Amino acid sequence: MIMDEIWGKSPAFVVIDAQKKFYLERKDWDERLKKAVADINAFADAFRSAGKPVIFVRFEGPTCRPYEGDDGDDLFDGIKFKEGDVYVDKNDMNSFKDTNLEEVVRSRGCDTVVLAGTVAQYCVLSTYMAAFDHKIKSYLAQGTFLGSTPEAEASVDCICKVLTLERIKKFFAEGK
Repeated sequence: MIMDEIWGKSPAFVVIDAQKKFYLERKDWDERLKKAVADINAFADAFRSAGKPVIFVRFEGPTCRPYEGDDGDDLFDGIKFKEGDVYVDKNDMNSFKDTNLEEVVRSRGCDTVVLAGTVAQYCVLSTYMAAFDHKIKSYLAQGTFLGSTPEAEASVDCICKVLTLERIKKFFAEGK
C-alpha cells in the first residue's frame, strides 16, 4: 500500500539479506534482481545524501536452499556498500531478534526503518512487523524487496506500508 504520509521523524534504510546465497534459480530472477539492486542503490543514495544511516543485515549460516560457492555471504553484485554504512548480523528471520539492530537504529537518532531486501514474505515481513514491537515505525521501500515469486512480492506490497523513492526524497527535502 503506497503511503503519502511518513509518521516517523528520522528514518534509517535497512537492507535485509541481500546476499548471494539467497539467489534463486528462476527464469525471471535475474531481471527482478537487477531492478531491485538498482532501486536499493537509489534509496541508499537518497538516505546517505540526507545524512541518514544505511544498514545492511546479513543472515549468518546456511539457507533452506543450498548455495554453491564460497561467496554466499557477500552482497548481491552491484549493491553499493559505502563508508559509514553498517552491518548487522542475524540468525533468525526477524532482524531484531537477538541482534543489535534496535540499538544501531536508535543510536543514530532514528525512530523509523525503511526496509528492503530478500526474501520479502519471510525475513523482510518478519522484520517489518517486529519493528512495531520495538516502537519503531516501519515501511518498505518500493521496488527494493524480492520475494520467492512476483506474487509473494505483491502480497507483501499489499499488506505493508510502502514508500516511493520520490516520497522519501520529498520528506528529506522538507528538512526531515
